[in-house]
Amino acid sequence: MTEKTEMLTAVLELTRSFNAPVKRVYRAFTESERMAKWGCGVSYENLAIDVDPRPGGVLHHRVVSKQDRSEWTFFGVFQEVEPNQKLSYSFDWKRDWREPHTPSLVELTFHDRGVRTELEVRHSQMSEPALESTERHWNEFIGVLEQLLDAGDL
Repeated sequence: MTEKTEMLTAVLELTRSFNAPVKRVYRAFTESERMAKWGCGVSYENLAIDVDPRPGGVLHHRVVSKQDRSEWTFFGVFQEVEPNQKLSYSFDWKRDWREPHTPSLVELTFHDRGVRTELEVRHSQMSEPALESTERHWNEFIGVLEQLLDAGDL
């Protein structure tokens, strides 16, 4: 196994249940104006977002940290899109676009539970040092998403 392969083996798996139908939860991940409301969590402000959910389509999201005003760009390319069921896309984040490209993989599986939706998040191909902050951010972002869904704001 190469050193690079060993470094990109961390996997984060989360399961969350939302009090909203699957169509609303799926739209929160696939429509730019909806994702802009929750995709920054509480730690960042949205600068720009573009979500094109089709195979080969791009996810591009620019944010600024509320704490230190540093700007970050999140981007990826959709690989698999099954409406209301599954999304998978490469994912990377950088402060400087000239940094080397080392994308991870995000796989989202949506389970229709009637008026509720169960979401499985699998974020893989990460380095071990990235795992803790990635989990913290996913939990923060999903927490905001849950609040907005509960309030009927998405």
